Amino acid sequence: MSCGEVIGLLGDEARDFLLVDLRDKSERRAEGQIPGSVHAPYSDLLDNVVAGGLLHEMATSSGRRLVFYCAFGERSAMAVQAAQDQGLSGACHIKGGLDAWKTASGPIEPLT
Repeated sequence: MSCGEVIGLLGDEARDFLLVDLRDKSERRAEGQIPGSVHAPYSDLLDNVVAGGLLHEMATSSGRRLVFYCAFGERSAMAVQAAQDQGLSGACHIKGGLDAWKTASGPIEPLT
């Protein structure tokens, strides 16, 4: 998804996706996060996307697709493939990651 698409849908309570931040804790502390996203570090990705894993269960129980993001889009592109390999066919990512998000003036919230 493009940053513009996600920004346009952020305030929609009925949005059909769940934002997943793949960055590690230090990246999140330094840069903040996209509002409403959940943290699932890339290092734990496979545990989270297999059947019974947190992200797999969140996606299947809610009917929402997973939209991954990282710093620049590389880890999130690989996460899409891993999720799709586990049957989460609607998974996608924010092109360009948080770097592109900032360039598009997407909202960022600091971690507290």
